[in-house]
Amino acid sequence: MIKSNLKLGDILIKQGLLKQEQLNYALEEQEKKGGKLGEVLSVLEFVSEQDIASALSKQLGVLHASIEKGLLRPNLHQGLEKLIPHDYARSRKILPLSKHLNTMTVAMADPLDLIAIDDIMKMTGCDINVVVATASDMNQALDSFYQSKDLKKKSIQEQFILMDSETTKEQKVDVRDIFSESEAAPVVKFVDLILGDAIEQGASDIHLEHFEARISLRYRIDGVLYDANAPDPKMYFAIISRMKILAKMDIAERRLPQDGGFSIAFGDKIIDVRASSIPTIFGEKIVMRLLDQAKLPLEFEYLGLDNYDLKIIRKEIFKPFGMVYLTGPTGSGKSTTLYTILNEIKTPRKNIITIEDPVEYKLDGINQVQVKPLIGLNFANSLRSFLRQDPDILMVGEVRDLETAQMCIRAALTGHMVLSTLHTNDAPTAVTRIMDIGIEPFLLVSALRLVVAQRLIRRLCEKCKEEIKPDVRYKDMNIKEPVYEAKGCEVCRFTGFKGRVGIFELLPINEEIRNMIYYRKSSDEIRKRAEATGMRSLYKCGVERMKQGITTLEEVIAVTVSD
Repeated sequence: MIKSNLKLGDILIKQGLLKQEQLNYALEEQEKKGGKLGEVLSVLEFVSEQDIASALSKQLGVLHASIEKGLLRPNLHQGLEKLIPHDYARSRKILPLSKHLNTMTVAMADPLDLIAIDDIMKMTGCDINVVVATASDMNQALDSFYQSKDLKKKSIQEQFILMDSETTKEQKVDVRDIFSESEAAPVVKFVDLILGDAIEQGASDIHLEHFEARISLRYRIDGVLYDANAPDPKMYFAIISRMKILAKMDIAERRLPQDGGFSIAFGDKIIDVRASSIPTIFGEKIVMRLLDQAKLPLEFEYLGLDNYDLKIIRKEIFKPFGMVYLTGPTGSGKSTTLYTILNEIKTPRKNIITIEDPVEYKLDGINQVQVKPLIGLNFANSLRSFLRQDPDILMVGEVRDLETAQMCIRAALTGHMVLSTLHTNDAPTAVTRIMDIGIEPFLLVSALRLVVAQRLIRRLCEKCKEEIKPDVRYKDMNIKEPVYEAKGCEVCRFTGFKGRVGIFELLPINEEIRNMIYYRKSSDEIRKRAEATGMRSLYKCGVERMKQGITTLEEVIAVTVSD
């Protein structure tokens, strides 16, 4: 931890902030009255608190955090106030800033208070990373962090007095009561607060759920869920109802899942919100997905595709006919990749039609159709009509059944380029899944051109990523480039990561793979043959991103299967 052999007084003298006579006088006063040298120098007004904190940071080799620099802002979504109680934090002037894996970063006015550091380690079960701050900055930051949470909770409770009612019990609910409560000003303001806070934090999803003894509010940021300040349980049904009204759902129906959506203006941005509710044993759970079209530059380089991947994709998507599948779990970025492909190949000379559920992003020059099952407008029926619209390119949101798969195959075999998605774990499994649905191999080998599997991994924050020496984890990886790990700073909310990037597994359907499909070989056999002829697995693609300094090995392992 110690980075300098110089004492505090010597550092201040070397910086020209203190004279030797002043230091001698301060040392005499310290001997008479006791206390720390920094406090004595500050009382005598020889140097400022900030100067002392800066000198301590150099002496100990730790970061100097200040309010002015914006570094004394705790992460609001990690429940840090529950890990270090307010009274203890106040008495020892300790402020929790962030928690990453098993390491907690805390600001301290006295970074040499080893007893306090030991206490925090026992309280939290974490290793402690210390930053130094002045006592006055610490007092102000502690007030802001702990009191804002207390006041917010108190404000919510006070607001609910206006609508406190026994009708929160589900068996006694009257629809008119729900509607009136959901339109009450405090509820409207709280829902607006949730949406605004989530957008400011860069969240992709909002999760509001009811458990037996508590309410949970969480935001998904860069693929990870973080706790936020939950509402009072008495407000829960009114808040859920308000969200359902906005999303044009039936507020009286609590027994069945529902979907809906709405758009909101936030600053100069328009945010599309997709809402989904499901009934649970303690009350409805609602999830809202936030889609900011302004954040979506539809370019292959932005997705994380390198030249190796781009060469394969561009070779296939510009062919006049055939079928390209994207595969991966929900939230892996398939839709964004599909839109990027469409944006790449669209031209006034081509008629492009899509059928989606739902239409997530609106693209100029492309005819987009929304699935409406209640009136019979499903994927298969829409495709029949599309083929009479003289299309060149068709995009089908998802292949879910045999009828839709057959229509896709038919379109691909009759001179159309078809793009679609499947839910499988990797590219070779997508091939066998299509046959499992009921498509005959001889049809599939004639139509299929390319399968792309993908995942999203978190990007290291460029401002604070830290170079490390490769250890036993990187054995046999032939590491020649620098390896980085997450550290955490104000820019990335002390998580060490900011944004996400895709990793891809591309399976071109060449002559060898066609023969294996025709004879119904297993996905494992197809994978071995494909990798032998150059296919790069998701794991290997992730390792390449790690070697490029984009992510960490832990992130790669978290979303892929190691070879």
